[in-house]
Amino acid sequence: MTYYSAAILAIAASFLASASALELTTSNFDEMTTGKTVFIKFYAPWCGHCKAMAADWARLENDFADHKVAMVASVDCSEEVNDSICEDFGVEGFPTIAWGDSHSATKYTGGRDYASMKKFADKKIVYPVCSILTVSACSDEEKKDIAFIEEKTDDELLEVVNKFKEVVKEEEKAFEKWVEDLQKSYEERMDQHGSRQESLRAEGKIKYIEQVFKKRGIENPLKSIDPMMDEDDDDNLGGGEL
Repeated sequence: MTYYSAAILAIAASFLASASALELTTSNFDEMTTGKTVFIKFYAPWCGHCKAMAADWARLENDFADHKVAMVASVDCSEEVNDSICEDFGVEGFPTIAWGDSHSATKYTGGRDYASMKKFADKKIVYPVCSILTVSACSDEEKKDIAFIEEKTDDELLEVVNKFKEVVKEEEKAFEKWVEDLQKSYEERMDQHGSRQESLRAEGKIKYIEQVFKKRGIENPLKSIDPMMDEDDDDNLGGGEL
């Protein structure tokens, strides 16, 4: 295949990807996703990774076009009108892919190539997912949970959610504290490591050995254990430490 043929095919694939894309917006989102098991790509037109997977995603959309249950679609998060959708799905980077019930979707973390996404979709999105709109797809235990929640008043549900938010905040604080302690421990260990390295160099008179190697035109064997070392950083014969 010539360079020009490959370029033409790439352009054609890009055109087909954009032409066949099933785009969801705030104006059609509820209508299109109600009762469906969704597989949605959240993207921005300028995103390189989004462009790279566009043709594979368009192919996947075509595979499930008009499916009774599954829906594969996209949301352009660069469009201000779609801000509420992207916020509801917790989109923080592109592309973000979510699947399941459109009101309680789960982030997809698998491969972004066609084969990986098709395998996942064939297994996960061709069946109804349990929700208050598709109770028939729920297990007996899930049906009991839904019935229990449906009996609660608005105030009772808000109380549960507010308590949940408090617990989540506390968990977030605990995690941040753990990260802070881990960072402090890491920095302390790095200081210890640096000090130990300096002591070992001093004990072995390493800087003088390196100077002699350079004077004699011998390649510094320490490069094998310190790939960051550069001959330009070696001491000159006038003195000074590394």
